[in-house]
Amino acid sequence: MKIKFWGTRGSIPIPGINTLEFGGNTPCVQITDENGKALILDAGTGIRELGKQIISQNSLFKINLLVSHSHWDHIQGLPFFEPLYHKEYEINIYSYAHQGIEGFEIFEAQWHPLFFPVKKDVLKATIKYNAIVEDMKYNIGGFLVSTKKMNHSKGTLGFRIHSVKDIVYMTDNELIFDTESPFSMKNIFDKNKELVEFCRGCDYLIHDSMYSLKDNISKIGWGHSNNISVLQFAEIAEVKNLILFHYDPDYSDKDLNKLINESNNYIRHLNYKINCVASKEGLEITL
Repeated sequence: MKIKFWGTRGSIPIPGINTLEFGGNTPCVQITDENGKALILDAGTGIRELGKQIISQNSLFKINLLVSHSHWDHIQGLPFFEPLYHKEYEINIYSYAHQGIEGFEIFEAQWHPLFFPVKKDVLKATIKYNAIVEDMKYNIGGFLVSTKKMNHSKGTLGFRIHSVKDIVYMTDNELIFDTESPFSMKNIFDKNKELVEFCRGCDYLIHDSMYSLKDNISKIGWGHSNNISVLQFAEIAEVKNLILFHYDPDYSDKDLNKLINESNNYIRHLNYKINCVASKEGLEITL
């Protein structure tokens, strides 16, 4: 089994000399099992390069895409996903209905002439839209997937992929904590019990780590987390490997190296059992 990161940035893509190490594309993660079956998580700008690889390798003709929510940074790469324009491909898109608006309405609106120069008539692939909701289990392309509502905008889902190794994807999730005692693990557990149990014992947790603790304090309620509360959360949930993800667009490679170093120093100081790494574009983890 493999996890590959095609986009790791939150909010907006930020190419440039200050983001060469960790990348500037918005979220897209590919999970592939030992038989070659794959799930794609989110359709940020990182999905463009993934699509080009799928076409060049003439592979993965049945594509399953899970969309956590419809904020721009998680869907803005979809019109540039090349398999959509080839009749050989079947693309199944799974998403939550948002405030009465079905997923297909949101995605197909991207091809409106006000937003995109060509009409959706040019899409040759077979495209199927599937509505999913929280607290359910689905068999998607041979993967068993559980869903959970996140602390973000209405309709944001986290996913747990049950396989040889369990992988949890919780981008755009705000861990709730008392700002008067941000270093209390009891505080984190008491305010995030359902999410702790959703992640309990997973092998890999990919979690929103948009901010440092210092920067997060002034942005409570924005729907994102800091690295310190994520570390505490992962330790409480007995997560084996934590992958920091969905970085603030203002953070340079230097800032992110500082963030991961701070995280690992925190782990060593408190003798946590978790292994913590930072996601990067192109990073491939073999499970």
